[in-house]
Amino acid sequence: MTTRILALVGDCYGARGGIARYNRDLFEALAGAGADILLLPRLGNADGAALPAGVRQQPAVFGRLRYSIGAIWAAWRHRPVDVVFCGHVFMAPLAVLIARLLGARCWLQAHGTDVWGDRRSVVRTAIEAADQVTTVSRATRKALLDWVNLAPERVRVLPNTVGDQFIAGASSRALGDRLALGPGPILLTVGRLAASERYKGHEQVFAALPALRAKHPDLVHAVAGEGDDRGRLEGRAADLAPPGAVRFLGYVPDEDLPDLYRLADLFVMPSSEEGFGIVYLEAAACGLRVVGGAGGGGGDAIPDQRVGVTVDPSDRPALIESIERLLAEGRADPAAVEPYRRQHFAAAAQLLLARLLARPRRMRGAE
Repeated sequence: MTTRILALVGDCYGARGGIARYNRDLFEALAGAGADILLLPRLGNADGAALPAGVRQQPAVFGRLRYSIGAIWAAWRHRPVDVVFCGHVFMAPLAVLIARLLGARCWLQAHGTDVWGDRRSVVRTAIEAADQVTTVSRATRKALLDWVNLAPERVRVLPNTVGDQFIAGASSRALGDRLALGPGPILLTVGRLAASERYKGHEQVFAALPALRAKHPDLVHAVAGEGDDRGRLEGRAADLAPPGAVRFLGYVPDEDLPDLYRLADLFVMPSSEEGFGIVYLEAAACGLRVVGGAGGGGGDAIPDQRVGVTVDPSDRPALIESIERLLAEGRADPAAVEPYRRQHFAAAAQLLLARLLARPRRMRGAE
């Protein structure tokens, strides 16, 4: 019998960012197990996107009230529903309500800043009412369990997965010629330049560049990404870093990211609040060592010295020392990333779905 899933998500197909990518990987895995999935996004446009068989995405709906009404109507039309999936704790109260109306099981996914930032009592009550909760990292799981009244066995870790295109290889000469970053070494940071995500640590790297350039005169920090904070960050780079030491590359399409990773010498993103940090694994899978921040879920994405290290983002000497040491150590061992490959992620996601379906359905309107 086909499992029918209604998914309430912030964004998925036709959207950028780590959470959208995580959602796409998850639904592809669940569809591979024969699930029929209807996605209800708040953002993103899936027109022209190639959706897996068994996955449909409705147009995005802006506004809390309009989205809530539209989700309830879509849920009623999509009956019978076996699982209501909630991709962001902000929507947990709505997801639990719909699950109760339809007698469905509720699966809640938490990423990181969503748990740390949204601590309304109504959200906490909804999380506690979910049948299954998954998080992307042990750090997010701990933060969640420190806040809500849930038995630890009800919260599972389902970390991000690495796409098959992220593998070690020779750097692209064409990309190198186009970007003209010089002889290097090249430090790389990939992430949205959003005012809401200033925890990623761009400015800490800028401030370390004078000392690094004293030993590596041609060192360049390449910053890939776009967002509403770019102008401010460009100003901070001009204030903190030597002239020409920082290059803003703008948005880099997903298909170009593997070549960009292979072109660089070290990935540096000393984030203090990363929920997981899929870019750390992408970089390592392409053979790039990583310096991450000792905060949030970065420890899961940087599991050992084969990948890299985490440092206190506020400790500039430690950041400088780590960058210099890892530059000298050469390439990362991509074998460290194998447990995060798609086949392992898909198997784990499908097992979680099977366990959830083994639970009895809710009685309609029941707690």
